[in-house]
Amino acid sequence: MNKERFKSILLGFLIILNFVLGSRILIEKKLWPTGYNFFSNIGNLRISKLYENIVSYFTDGNQYEIQVLNPEKILLNTGDQTTRISLSPNDNSFEEIMSETNEILKTAFSMPSEMFTEIDKEDLYSALSVESVYLSYARKYSINLFEEFLGADTDGQTKLSENEFADIVISYSANGSKCNVYMADFDTDNYYGIGINYNSDKLRDLCDESVKKNGSEGENVINYSFDLKFDQPFGSQKTTLNPLIQVYSTTSEMPVIKAVNPIMKDEENVNETIIDNILNIFNINASTMRRYAEAGGTLVFVENNATLKIDKNGYLEYTAMDDGMELSNASGSEYSDIINLNSITSKINKALGNNEAMCLTQSDDKTIINYDYMVTGTRVVINTDNISSGVSAKVENGHLLSYKQLMRHYSIKSETSSPSEFFEALDNAIARYSEFMNEININKMFIGYNDNGIVGDKYANWIVEVDNVIVGE
Repeated sequence: MNKERFKSILLGFLIILNFVLGSRILIEKKLWPTGYNFFSNIGNLRISKLYENIVSYFTDGNQYEIQVLNPEKILLNTGDQTTRISLSPNDNSFEEIMSETNEILKTAFSMPSEMFTEIDKEDLYSALSVESVYLSYARKYSINLFEEFLGADTDGQTKLSENEFADIVISYSANGSKCNVYMADFDTDNYYGIGINYNSDKLRDLCDESVKKNGSEGENVINYSFDLKFDQPFGSQKTTLNPLIQVYSTTSEMPVIKAVNPIMKDEENVNETIIDNILNIFNINASTMRRYAEAGGTLVFVENNATLKIDKNGYLEYTAMDDGMELSNASGSEYSDIINLNSITSKINKALGNNEAMCLTQSDDKTIINYDYMVTGTRVVINTDNISSGVSAKVENGHLLSYKQLMRHYSIKSETSSPSEFFEALDNAIARYSEFMNEININKMFIGYNDNGIVGDKYANWIVEVDNVIVGE
């Protein structure tokens, strides 16, 4: 490249950068002391979209970025079980509805803490029986995390700081002027609600449109467990189901997926390009590290105070010594730990050829951050001897101490399969545990894929998570 061409490219970049920075000032800043922003509506113009595209191109943000606050599922309640609709992240209306509910939650969590009131469980059930939206998250979030992810104007409220929630319901009034937000923590039996002034016309329109597009009356009836009293003990084994588990009258055909181990080019040779990318992500210098192979073919990379291992099954394990790998200069709040870990996981998934966001899932240890893979909006549950999530990372005070991932690329096959019916799956789960357990509480029951660490075809079926199990004598 000659000097004149380089100067032209550099000049063009500087002009674009100047436009980006100037646009950001105009769009994001209030320019008058009264708070009136002449440019407040500029986000609706095409120039705003151009601004977003330029920012996306010249920053680290890309389609591989993990959406940490996405609900795993959205249910649209119409007041009638025969017309309830279940949406996964791959449904067309999912993102629009999620975006609007996030605005409602942002408004609610910006309210003073004393406006949140304790409610009865029956109040939550009533909200699910009228026009409302149920947001089901794969993990619990504290109120502080909700506030930070949503950008809520918090007043440092402490009333709910000890509670975590994975289930949220938003109901809207008939005249469209108000919304009610309900939050549930079934583990601690704590339920809260708040009413806010918020025009819900847009949410109602989005829900009505989605119901018309995605379902017809009587095609697939969706009941909640509490509708059928399954949240109360039944049978000689005293089985109970989480009240918000969805009971489907029928199951739909699901695509068969194929689990591929991208680290292997063929049966004998590893993909050195992916390995080089991963080494770079973990700041391991390929020219100064020590590399060797263990018995069985596991590759080991050692440099300074870190060790990275990659076996032929695609299992990656990074271990840092001393204080660990610094993720940020922040003090290491849970919010900053999650956000900064996303960069590493997103880059690894990009190297593996994955373009679907992972799902942030539950961990009993606050220092452990877990993710599961998602395929066509459906979760893949990993279950191997080494790891029980797609990703499991230990982060403390803004430093990465360890990182594990079963590296996978999932392709969607043309063939489909039908999961078993709900009651057949429930009977099988009860039979599996009833021989040696006298009390079974089923915490989660949903359709997903199981990956046992062996590459090949995976079929959708019911995933059953049992909690609070008492072993019979």
